[in-house]
Amino acid sequence: MSTPFELILNVPDNGFNETAKKNRDAVIGAYQATLQGTESALFEILDKDVAFHEAESLPYGGTQSGVPGAQAGVAGMFGAWSHLRVEIEEILAAGDLVIAYMQITGTSRATGKVYAGPVAELFRFKSGKISEWRPIYWDTHAVRKACGLD
Repeated sequence: MSTPFELILNVPDNGFNETAKKNRDAVIGAYQATLQGTESALFEILDKDVAFHEAESLPYGGTQSGVPGAQAGVAGMFGAWSHLRVEIEEILAAGDLVIAYMQITGTSRATGKVYAGPVAELFRFKSGKISEWRPIYWDTHAVRKACGLD
């Protein structure tokens, strides 16, 4: 038995070009500045109209607009965890997209339970600034469970 399947391959041929390198370097620089105590480093490279998207099913999920919205979204995420460890394994780029692949371990403030798993943060750039930011969790159900929602 065959399953109906439709694939649309809409991949521009711009790969790892100079723009991608510049965008990747901006994200790496922001993460490095964060490690050195400048917690606002990522916010400084956001476009004023940035769209920040967390999965709707998460306790801090939803879409926030603009830099203040992104800041509120990040604050909601940090507010859910009493301890959060992030280990960035790789940062990849092609064209206007940068993806940071990481492992996170978080302890829920609400339950004390631990979530551990991979997360990818997708950043879309426009004119040298992040116009879209999407943290993508491998298992949002496990996040909800750790936070006492399931």
